[in-house]
Order: sequence, then structure tokens, then C-alpha cells
Amino acid sequence: MNPTAKIIKNPDAAACGHSVKEFLCRLGGPTWIDIDGMDPSRTRVMVTLLHGNEPSGVKALFNWLINETRKKPLTNISFFVCSVEAALTEPDFSHRYLKDEPDMNRCFRPPFKGQNGILAERILDRIKLLEPEAMIDIHNTSGSGPDFTIAPNHDDQYAALAANFSRRFIMTELKLGSLMEVDIGCPIITLECGGSFDMTADHTAMQAIEYLATRDDLYDQANRQGVNVYTHPLRFEIKDDVSITYGDDKKSDFDVTLASDIEKHNFGVTPANDFLGWVGSRGLDYFTAIDDCGNDVVADLFEVRDGKLYTKDTLRLFMVTPRPEIASKDCLFYLVNPD
Repeated sequence: MNPTAKIIKNPDAAACGHSVKEFLCRLGGPTWIDIDGMDPSRTRVMVTLLHGNEPSGVKALFNWLINETRKKPLTNISFFVCSVEAALTEPDFSHRYLKDEPDMNRCFRPPFKGQNGILAERILDRIKLLEPEAMIDIHNTSGSGPDFTIAPNHDDQYAALAANFSRRFIMTELKLGSLMEVDIGCPIITLECGGSFDMTADHTAMQAIEYLATRDDLYDQANRQGVNVYTHPLRFEIKDDVSITYGDDKKSDFDVTLASDIEKHNFGVTPANDFLGWVGSRGLDYFTAIDDCGNDVVADLFEVRDGKLYTKDTLRLFMVTPRPEIASKDCLFYLVNPD
């Protein structure tokens, strides 16, 4: 990825092209798109396409930019479109990041090495120059499911900002090098719109831009009513030497076979003794679930009986992925206590 991002000011509809793909081709690489607002003393920032296989945010941005009837936003808005090259690598919107490059949303902490690290540092430098009053980072979930927001803090400001965009809010203390973890002088939240192929996810992203452009007070505490808050999620991961697949029966060539319909658990309450898949002779030793204190609590949450993996406690799972490459390089899913 080229670590140099260009800046475009107030593009007209014709400059954006006739499709999302043409729009990205015209951008050519990481790009800031600055839109003037009615109050130029205030700025908001939206980042999208940190992952090239998560298109809802850039689809929404394209449709918002080509809408010639849209009103001028209340404040300046700076949009950043990141992994353009990965998104355009065929098949379109299927590559999370380019081969042999790190996950872009794990590069926002020192040392800022490699082209992605340099780009991450430059993104942060410009955000700090913009001095935004609020910031949102738009993603798609790794599997199909409902929208939710995530933040590293759940104080009044973060909670109120998140409530503009979803009724589900997750507070996490996990440190992964993601954009939302950085202190830029204002709250940053991540909006997970839903799955990449979910029509509702595209609608959620469109609505997010509309709120960003039209709501005067993004920190109105009244917005928080009716929001479900979940804290301290755990990442359920496989170890580096473990092979994984998905299916309707056990695949003997793999250490772990998760059920093909595992996405059905996304944000529902999964009861104890619920079947998740099949495992080989190492049982739970294929997995980890590290809590905030650094303890592996996988045996408190799951168990193996007759080569089958079951929940041991009632859990709420989210970001459950059906894609083995994401399960291997990132995680199988996140989980929280359902209370």
C-alpha cells in the first residue's frame, strides 16, 4: 500500500464516477475527501475501507457524494478511504488486505514500520491537525449479523456518540493496534454495520453518514436511552499451528471443523451445551480466550465431549465469521456475558 494519501476537496458528482468501483479507480489509493460544512469551525471525521473486503462504508460515501440534492453538512467532514488497492484486487471487495501486508487496523501504534505503518502514522497526524469534535470508523462484520458499535471507553461522551449509530454498544479494553484505541483529543468509535453482503449493513452506513452530516449535537445524552451495553469482550482464537474449516460434518484433514451455520449465533444468546463444531485429539488445546488479566479462560467457557465442541456457559457471541482465513489470522469470534 502506498503510504501517501492524496486530498480531494468538495468533489462534484461527476468527478466520482458512475459506480463504486469507478469511484475507487479514480481515487487510485488512500484518499482524504474534505467536505465544507455550514460551520467551518467544527470538523468531524469518518474513516472507511481500512479493510478492503468491507464495502458498506465506501458504498455509502459514494452514494452520498453523488446525491446532488443532499444538503450542505452542518460541520466540515473529512472522509478517509483507505485500502483502495486491496478492495480493487479481483475479485473486488474480497481481500481484507494485500498479500504479505499486515492488517491495516493493527498498525495504529508504534513502531510505525512498513508502508502500512507509515500510512497509519500519517493518518493520525492529519486527524490531529483537523482537531475533530467526533470521529467514526466504519466496518463490516466478518460474518452476517446486526450492527453494533465498539469503543475503548464507555464514559458519557463515548456512550452518547455511539448511541447515534446503533442500539448495541461494546466497551473493550483489548489492545490490538486499532484506530479507535488512539488518543486524538476526541472520542473515536467503531461502527460495525453488519455483514459485507447484508443490505441492512449498507443502509446502516448510509444512515451513519446522514447523522454525521445533520445532527448538531452528537453527544446528546438523551440518545443513550434504550442502548444495550456490553463490556469486556473476549476473543476466541485458534493457536498458530491449528488448521480450521467449516462444514456439516467433521473434516478429518483439519484440526477444527466449525458448524457451517455458525453465523446464526451472531448477537443472539447462545445457551450452555450448544454445539459449535468438531475438534481433533487436542480438544480445547486448539483454542485460547484471554481475559483482561491475561488469563486463558477457555476451559471456563467451552468444553469438548466425544470430539465435539460445546459452550459450557450461556454466552453472547458476535463477529462470528464463516471464513477460515479470517478465523486463522484474526479470531473465530468475540464473546461477552449475556447479562
